[in-house]
Amino acid sequence: MLKKSLLVAIILGVASFVVNAQEVKIGYINTQEIMMMMPEISDLEKQLADYNAQNAKYLQDMDAEIRTKYDKYEKEKATMIESVQKIQEEELMELQRRLQNAYQTLQAEAEKKQQELLKPIQDKLLNAIETVGKKNNFLYIMEVQAGILYKSDKAINVGPIVKKELGME
Repeated sequence: MLKKSLLVAIILGVASFVVNAQEVKIGYINTQEIMMMMPEISDLEKQLADYNAQNAKYLQDMDAEIRTKYDKYEKEKATMIESVQKIQEEELMELQRRLQNAYQTLQAEAEKKQQELLKPIQDKLLNAIETVGKKNNFLYIMEVQAGILYKSDKAINVGPIVKKELGME
């Protein structure tokens, strides 16, 4: 009797597992593709273009200043005493170092600015994916770009559902 009850319990457990396994839903999405379609991206691109244009102007102005001083130095070099020539060369080298540092700093700040502007868009997309996952009972939603090696015919592309959640369709 005990063996029969144990056997029934095991069979019921296996049957329950099989039923639950059939309900597992796994989805996939290309977040990069959807993000590029989001209307907020065009605003982000405009803001970054404006920001980068301001930085480029600043660097161009610095470069023009250095060229002007270098040209002046080259014209007057023949008539300068050696100590003044050496001071001016050091000043030109310092200006060149400042330009290089400014370029590196502005490049790092541009990357930081891009991440700041991108974060709310990424958060909005991730929230939409989470909402779709919960509403549609997905166990997992995988990122296609992460390199899914196999995709069953039963896997569901949640991109269109997420676009709908974002109000894009």
